Amino acid sequence: MNLNKIIISSASLLFIIIAACKSVETSSIDPDISIADISYNGTIKQIINSNCIVCHSGKRPSGNLYLTNYENVVNAVKTRDLVKRINNEADPMPTTGLIEKEERLAIQHWAENGFQLEITDAEKALNTIDTTSTAFVAPDLQAINIDVEGFDFLEKMQGHWVGKIHLLGRDIPWFAFDFRAINSSQVHGLFEGGSMGNLFNTFFVAEYKGEKTIMLRNGGILGGIYRTSYFVLTEVDNNEYVFVDAYGGKQIMWVKISFTKDTMKMLTYTSKMGLKSPSKHIEFEGKREHQDLANDAAAKYNFPSKEVVKKFPTGMPLQDWGEAYPIVTSASYMMENENFDYALLGEMAGDPIQISDIKNIASLQLKFKRKDLSADKNIQVYLSRVPLTNKDGSFKSVYGYIEQTVMDEVLLFPEIDYRDQEFTLTYLHQGKCYITFVVDNNEDMVPSSGDYYSVSKELNLSGASVLKVDNITKTIQ
Repeated sequence: MNLNKIIISSASLLFIIIAACKSVETSSIDPDISIADISYNGTIKQIINSNCIVCHSGKRPSGNLYLTNYENVVNAVKTRDLVKRINNEADPMPTTGLIEKEERLAIQHWAENGFQLEITDAEKALNTIDTTSTAFVAPDLQAINIDVEGFDFLEKMQGHWVGKIHLLGRDIPWFAFDFRAINSSQVHGLFEGGSMGNLFNTFFVAEYKGEKTIMLRNGGILGGIYRTSYFVLTEVDNNEYVFVDAYGGKQIMWVKISFTKDTMKMLTYTSKMGLKSPSKHIEFEGKREHQDLANDAAAKYNFPSKEVVKKFPTGMPLQDWGEAYPIVTSASYMMENENFDYALLGEMAGDPIQISDIKNIASLQLKFKRKDLSADKNIQVYLSRVPLTNKDGSFKSVYGYIEQTVMDEVLLFPEIDYRDQEFTLTYLHQGKCYITFVVDNNEDMVPSSGDYYSVSKELNLSGASVLKVDNITKTIQ
């Protein structure tokens, strides 16, 4: 397969390309373009793909609203109050906050002037890409040498972290990360909350430009787009560790993780691959609730060690984004195709680490018959250290809500769309856990009175497993 000939959708590409290649920080609207010269192909498409496409594309777009092409956007303006929605300060779209005023005005005036489709001459003149004179200059990143400092990060990171998170502009009062060793020099965590993208963070010992250091691989599938991004450790200050984009550096995106006794704080900043100045994307703060699973994994794999997992002797190999989009700003690898599985998307994206390269993880394929109380309902999947139900089959709840101490035993909590008959969880930790299915009837994002559920089932995950689900038959009292 010639991966360079695979066509990556404009949805995923335009999301990561610097606007008109003018600078790393720029608005999508050029001040020299008049209102009458704004078209979908020349201006509006770039705005939508830079701000909206991650949530409003793929098999399961947010709010069942597609914004992937001209017809979608025109329909959203005419029938879904798109212009009003993007100007709503109290409940903005995107949820991270209002997009730039110039961009909102451009969409409004474009609609008022008849939804021009084809690029105008004025836009053509201003948006011509000259790669001979304009290019992204990547910084010369200096990785931390873990023979000198920073190696203690791996041991500090392991554990079951439970706390609160600020995500995409919203405050979520409960969230969890489950970080455990999967070999002697890699600590891995799959995290999911109300989504189904097999989202993960994995920290590993690497050789980066001749320096033995720690790198972060982050990714999953959101909005139907496969993406992995690589970060390298560049700053260490006592209990604070900073990882920056392994190609574009801190100006593209970065992660800061700090520890205070049994508390961990994680901050992530992103610039939408250089479209804007980096802004806060995630803020998590939690306490280490349980250490036994992490301790068992550490003992099993003789963790931590300085054995190199992956070598990048000259830095990161860069994905070819195509002739139309020649400027690469990030060590990120993306691909969109709803008909291909996770492994094939990773291959097509040119990801330096494929899922098949990662040992000591498990997968679980869930098959839903949908003949129980889950028919036409979203299903929350809870993987936990202990069962969420009692021996008599009743749910462990108090005053109509799951007991807090029981909730704090949850390791992973994806949500399955009501239209899906099956879904495969990947990147799972091996070993014993319990699985419970809940239909959140009152949509309060927590098991509570009136929700449907299944009796917790013990699993022993290893390799690839299949579980048929037809037992969501009970109601939380």
